[in-house]
Amino acid sequence: MSSYANRRDARRVIVGPEFGISFSLKGHAYREVRITNLSPGGCFAMVGLRDAGLFSRGATLEVLTLDHPELPKQPITATVSFVLGHRPGGTTMDMVGVGIQFLCMEPEAREALDTWIDAALASGSKSRLG
Repeated sequence: MSSYANRRDARRVIVGPEFGISFSLKGHAYREVRITNLSPGGCFAMVGLRDAGLFSRGATLEVLTLDHPELPKQPITATVSFVLGHRPGGTTMDMVGVGIQFLCMEPEAREALDTWIDAALASGSKSRLG
């Protein structure tokens, strides 16, 4: 298990198709990228295979925003923690999963995200703890 997987916040909420992120990576703009779960420390996104090569571990995602009306809108700096489903020269899928770790977030945005996650968990939202 990676050191990031050991450190990540165990409070994760599995989210529906209405949740996404937008960001910039290596000069490319990505809009409304589907995420499947969200925690105070990051999220898991699905990107198309044709873009998978840009998402190397450690790549910086700039001006990341959470695309859902209930979530904070302040920009976040994030990094790619891991990529699942893509191996250069190997068999791949149409989509690859990207683990994203939030690095820099305004305190108000972090507090709003924490509050939203706590409320989602308390309301019985599909969640994965641990």
